[in-house]
Amino acid sequence: MNSLGTLVKYELLQLVRDTRTVLLAVVLPVVLLPAILWVGNLTDAADEERVRETEIGLAVVGDDSARALEWLDRAAEVDDSVAGGPLRLTRHEGPVTDSLIGSDRLQLVVSAPGPDARGLPQVELRYRSSSDLSRSASERLQIRLAAVREAVRDSLYRAGGLGLDPDEVLPLRTTNVAAAGREAGALLGTFLLPLLIAMMLTGGSLVAADTLSGEKERGTLETLLTTSVSRNEVVAAKGLAIAVVALVMTVLNVANLGVWIGLGLMDIPAALDVTLTAPGLLALFVLILPVVALLSALLLLVSGWARSYREYQFWFLPVFLLTLVPAGAAALPGLELRSVAVLLPIANIALAMRDVLAGRGDLLFGTLATVITAGAAAGAAVAARSTLSTERLLADSAADRAEFQGGPALFPYRVLRWFALMWVVLLALSLAFGERVGIRGQVLMNLLGLFLGSSILMLRRYRLPVREALALRPVHPLVWPAVLVGAPSGFLVGIGLAEFTSIFLPVPPQMLEAFGQFLLPEGIGMVQLVLLLAVLPGITEEIAFRGLLLHGLRKRLGPVALCLVVGAIFGVFHVSLFRILPTAYLGTMLALVTILTGSIFPAMLWHILNNAVALVPVAMGWLDAEAGVPGWAWPIGVVGLAGSLWVLKRVGRGYPGVTRPEGEGRDAGGEDGVAREGGSPGRGGAGGGGG
Repeated sequence: MNSLGTLVKYELLQLVRDTRTVLLAVVLPVVLLPAILWVGNLTDAADEERVRETEIGLAVVGDDSARALEWLDRAAEVDDSVAGGPLRLTRHEGPVTDSLIGSDRLQLVVSAPGPDARGLPQVELRYRSSSDLSRSASERLQIRLAAVREAVRDSLYRAGGLGLDPDEVLPLRTTNVAAAGREAGALLGTFLLPLLIAMMLTGGSLVAADTLSGEKERGTLETLLTTSVSRNEVVAAKGLAIAVVALVMTVLNVANLGVWIGLGLMDIPAALDVTLTAPGLLALFVLILPVVALLSALLLLVSGWARSYREYQFWFLPVFLLTLVPAGAAALPGLELRSVAVLLPIANIALAMRDVLAGRGDLLFGTLATVITAGAAAGAAVAARSTLSTERLLADSAADRAEFQGGPALFPYRVLRWFALMWVVLLALSLAFGERVGIRGQVLMNLLGLFLGSSILMLRRYRLPVREALALRPVHPLVWPAVLVGAPSGFLVGIGLAEFTSIFLPVPPQMLEAFGQFLLPEGIGMVQLVLLLAVLPGITEEIAFRGLLLHGLRKRLGPVALCLVVGAIFGVFHVSLFRILPTAYLGTMLALVTILTGSIFPAMLWHILNNAVALVPVAMGWLDAEAGVPGWAWPIGVVGLAGSLWVLKRVGRGYPGVTRPEGEGRDAGGEDGVAREGGSPGRGGAGGGGG
């Protein structure tokens, strides 16, 4: 215990003596936060003043321009307090093109093409969202035009003989019975934990970056491990130091935020005016402790895994983003703590904190969530300790030799970096573009640009042999009928698993409906749909995941772990939370098919058939997307899947380096045992009879 206390004190003293760390951890946040708030307030005020004082260039085009000008005149008479502020419009004369919108001369275009087929007038408002002035002006003009439309509608009602105010028809009065404080607490609970995690990871990373990876780089870690201090004490001391700094930085940032709110530099929205009792504050503190422990252990694990300070910095961003994903569980509608979500570390704490803030804390499940997340922290700490083992340090030496050699020897140590970077790029593209680019744009960016492009870069960067790295090997003829049976059977099993997990992790219907509309947009033919959503994913994703990723990890993991890890990474790449488990299952099955057959071609066909079975019946109207799968179909799927995998295991040649040694079976007759399988009469010929 004395050694542990001495180590913790030493780590914290080293931190305090580091001027750069103190500046980044304490001084910069204290100064930067009010500066950001002050600049933000100035910017908002300047934007408000700019919209108020600037004359907004407006063009009116179309055959029904006279009616549009009349509406604009009436819109100018709408009270500024109703329309979100004043709006000064000036008529733009001259040619109008979309490229001019957002320029100094033109911010808005009102198009009035004339009546539609029913004889009703039409109006279109065009603006440029990338221009603050154009966007703000459009928002205010939309409010004014909506008020004009309501007035015109009411006048038509009265002209038609309606003898009362239209607002008096079926009047609706709503009453919110939730206490304002609890409603605000529920809203705050949706983003409180992600905010705290971001603060804790930022603070804890300042220590974690130097505590193991930095010491490895300087050569001082080996010296520490030769002393009488045990590895458990080293891990505990460094983890405590990370936790202390993470907590201190979080408290400082929250306190700093409170001070500036108190000074009036930042206003709290009325929707976040939360009232907390002393027991509620205590419950939040207890809930946050296992999260602190887990984050500290994860940072320590990353630091122990990395061989240098620079490598730690590379891995930190994916870890930062991945921990924020479960922290957002409280924002998912319909997801409650009393479900299987209580088994998910961090996500269960987010749900428990939301319930406490909303005034409906659950003692039993809150305690269970605390225990489970604490258990995950203990597991991460054990994994961090394994990075200090002699074998791990020797492996680092092997990695250093591979880095010196470069090429194929280095690829196994770099493949996860590539996929972590690809995941960050995929997430950035999803956030930046989302559904705006449509299904064709998604295919171009993700499948061809990211997956296929990155695969080509990896092949060239590490000079990998294409046939071996991508498992481009011929297979036994019986593999193909097994895949034709296994793919739809596996799809049925996957549907069953998805429906079973939805009992515990319900997916909002509106989310599923929006996703279905995105996948099956109007105006895309069946051939094009299958090409975009079945054939191209089946080729490009298999090249990336069951090709390069599986090849890079094959010597570092056993067959079962290899399937699970490749499947899990494949699932994480499908960013939507409700798609992670189903796609992880599919990725695991595809990795298993590749390992059993030793080739990527069966996995490609399996993937294409899986997606086609999911898309074609719904797109053709043969099945209702919401109908689900009858219960009797699941046993059929299980039997078909099991039979297919049995055939693949019997006739498959296995993956070199995973299920058989590298190079086994190579001879003049073919690559990777092609001749070996077919030419041994003792094995029952091509049909594969006996052992």
